[in-house]
Amino acid sequence: MTEKELFKLIKSSLKTSKKVDIKSSSRNIDEWDSLGQLAILTTIDKKFKNKASKLTKLATAETVKDIVSILKKNKLIK
Repeated sequence: MTEKELFKLIKSSLKTSKKVDIKSSSRNIDEWDSLGQLAILTTIDKKFKNKASKLTKLATAETVKDIVSILKKNKLIK
């Protein structure tokens, strides 16, 4: 999975019309509330066949940049 594909995945998880990129966060996307966070985590976990649920830091990530960093560190995205 590329970063661009991850952005699309997050955008669809949040059901937002706003552009999602590396600068996106819970502060600048209204749909990214606690339920939005859960939707993102669930979608990412499904995409990576339950490997993402083992990444505890992912649950507290509040920015796309954090999510990308955590997934890269754990070699789930390039």
